[in-house]
Amino acid sequence: MQNRGILKVKLTSGWTAAVIGIVVLMMNGALRAQSSVSLNGKATSLKEQDLVVETNSGPAAVRLTDKTVIRSEIPIKFSDITPGMYVGATAAKQPDGTFRASRLHVFSEDQRGTGEGHRPLSSAPGSGLTMTNANVENVEDVAVQNVQGRVLLLKYKGGEIKVLVPADTLVVKRVIADSQWLKPGAELSITANRGDEGALTAMQITVRAR
Repeated sequence: MQNRGILKVKLTSGWTAAVIGIVVLMMNGALRAQSSVSLNGKATSLKEQDLVVETNSGPAAVRLTDKTVIRSEIPIKFSDITPGMYVGATAAKQPDGTFRASRLHVFSEDQRGTGEGHRPLSSAPGSGLTMTNANVENVEDVAVQNVQGRVLLLKYKGGEIKVLVPADTLVVKRVIADSQWLKPGAELSITANRGDEGALTAMQITVRAR
């Protein structure tokens, strides 16, 4: 009887290990199936739910679903920048320690908190450009070395920076759009899920202003 009890324990341990192994494999498969990728390029064609984008690495096919969120960037007035906005600032660091923006986009309210922080611009490594996604705490109209602009105090978790936005800086606001904006030649930023067979399904698409 004692030996049988020992045998039962061994069998139970074996089944436990097998079950754990199956669960790990399933989790790894799910992670592979849902890996997220970012694409930047120009729309080539859209046929029903199938979008083709020309990227630096060549054409990429992306599938749209009823859950794909499409946004468009609409140019807004320089004077429309106000405290409380959640923005993304592309900027270069200046000798005095401040930053000078070359582009500023205002996130749609449902994107508040997206990518919060300050970091090198991932799409232009080695360029010296930075990306700061943060809340506008203060806005001050200034003239710096004959450059009219606005200095924004941007606060994010763990820090803050001041960014000079010259009057000629491209300032855009992101708004909810639809597939009619995905015309050939449109510049797109896409976040997609890559399936376990390599297929791409778009989660979010932003039509970039030029």
